[in-house]
Amino acid sequence: MISQAPAYTGKTLPDKSEAKKQEPRDFFVTEHCLYLTPGLYERLDRLVREYAGKPLAVFDLDERRSGVLQPMDWAHCSPAGKGRNRCGSKKAPAEITKIEIANKIPLDEIRSARRLELDLVRDIPLELFYEWLVWHEIHHSVHNDPLVAAGIDIHGHPGIKSAGDRIKLMQAMELEADRASFHRLFPERTLKAGTPAGIKKVRSIEPYLVLLHEIRAQRGIKRK
Repeated sequence: MISQAPAYTGKTLPDKSEAKKQEPRDFFVTEHCLYLTPGLYERLDRLVREYAGKPLAVFDLDERRSGVLQPMDWAHCSPAGKGRNRCGSKKAPAEITKIEIANKIPLDEIRSARRLELDLVRDIPLELFYEWLVWHEIHHSVHNDPLVAAGIDIHGHPGIKSAGDRIKLMQAMELEADRASFHRLFPERTLKAGTPAGIKKVRSIEPYLVLLHEIRAQRGIKRK
């Protein structure tokens, strides 16, 4: 059984209709890359502080890739350690996560990326791409997904009988975060895999969303 633990979830995520209140977009793109501008960073940092309860960190893509970072790994939501940290006027309980995004994103990687239901070029305008990425990571953060994922092998669950089950559970996390982020930006639109093979794969993953919610509930993480 997964151990119970308090989870700081920041502010309740806004109603999807709030996404319609669009602000002027600040973005910079060249022939090869989409860049995180200072103005865009400030807006996204406010978003992360408000809804995930922590500041937004930025990493240098070229510097990180001189190490172990893999292509298309443009953002991270990872455990930030234990202990009670003050965030504004509030205190965050023990298990918290941090969100990092890259200072730039290669356009060829956006074009070649494959998501279960999203075509990133068709579905996410470049001026909204960083915002989509940040909402995706906020979703992981408020559900403590990095800690949930790290605890699966340690604690186990009756619904996880094989390595294949664990892979499907990780895919379910990504599917849910993609959907949540997309609907924050486009609440009136629906997502669906574009091919019969894609639809079949999504259907094979969707039952694991139930398992994912059960595991989160065991950790005291409420469904948003």
